[in-house]
Amino acid sequence: MFELLVSAGLFLLLDQGSKGIVRSRALHPGVSFGVLQIHYVPHRSAFYQRAAARAFLAVLWPAALASAVFLNRSGMWFHSTPSMIGMGCALGGAAGNLMDILRRKYVADFIDLGWWPVFNVADVGIIGGLALAFWP
Repeated sequence: MFELLVSAGLFLLLDQGSKGIVRSRALHPGVSFGVLQIHYVPHRSAFYQRAAARAFLAVLWPAALASAVFLNRSGMWFHSTPSMIGMGCALGGAAGNLMDILRRKYVADFIDLGWWPVFNVADVGIIGGLALAFWP
């Protein structure tokens, strides 16, 4: 359980810190590093504007955490240290995007590969963390 909490906290800090840096510099049109371009793109969705939708997401995150804890404690999933770290990264990333939605009513995206939709560090944590958590 320690691994889950530490990795979630660290990933949340990494996500919010990176978004804060990009937001403060307001990188328009952006900074380019070859195929990687960093520029601030607020992802606004009508869904995020609705109070009921934000409340649903705020309830969904602790439910996901409780589910992960239950699955670990029951012995069904997430037995290894890497799987707990992966689940922590996914939950930390989800918490980072949830914080954006609750505070700003949008998600701050800034990583642009050109051929993929713009995303952020939280998205990397969610996808990479789940892949690690469920790796056989």
